[in-house]
Amino acid sequence: MTGQGEKAIVYKGILFDLDNTLLDYDRSEEIAMREALAEHGLDPDNASFWKQFRHHFIRCNTVYWLERFERKLHISKVLELSFRDAFAELKLDGYEASSLAESYWRHFCRLFVPEEGAQEVIAQLHGAYKLAIVSNGIGEAQRQRLAAGRMEHYFEALVVSDEAGCAKPDPRIFHAALERFGLKPHEVLFVGDSLRDDYAGAVRSGIDFCLYNRRRSPLGDEHRPAYSIERLCELPGLLQSRER
Repeated sequence: MTGQGEKAIVYKGILFDLDNTLLDYDRSEEIAMREALAEHGLDPDNASFWKQFRHHFIRCNTVYWLERFERKLHISKVLELSFRDAFAELKLDGYEASSLAESYWRHFCRLFVPEEGAQEVIAQLHGAYKLAIVSNGIGEAQRQRLAAGRMEHYFEALVVSDEAGCAKPDPRIFHAALERFGLKPHEVLFVGDSLRDDYAGAVRSGIDFCLYNRRRSPLGDEHRPAYSIERLCELPGLLQSRER
């Protein structure tokens, strides 16, 4: 909203988070993990095994993922250590963690699982706005997944944390995207699903934030995004209404 007599600034560029905003990371990870485990003789359809394995793997993987910059861990090592520790906690012997990590990564990088409406919305916005992605991920995977869905050509820039050397909510990764755009913070809207990474990073960078509240989670008073949507198909209408 703008005050009386105040002219709204029309956005010239839209930045998007990728995982769980344009692509369904959770579903992609599950599919790739199940395929990798089955490929190595484990049974991901066994509900008890799958639940226990997921619990241990996610906990281990979260630790190594957060430590990757400090310890200079390549994604292959992050995955290998995560599989190794998960298997150790499950007391499973005889499985090569590095081979499983390689299988998982191969499957994951080939998967294109879009969020509902993502392809249609991006195609609609393309040409009307400069589009770019700012992702806390791995460039190899993000590029291959977008290419698998033939979506990479829509974006003028793909700024990924492992290549930028910093991650959201660090403002530097947003500044890198703005430099490639040639735009100022107030000329850009950032769309993402994470309050911790996306919202906080946008606020620190002086960029308006649109929360993609895919889980319809309630917001506390400490979070005040400029906009909030529950479905991506709401975004074009939101942008058009703001520019009237």
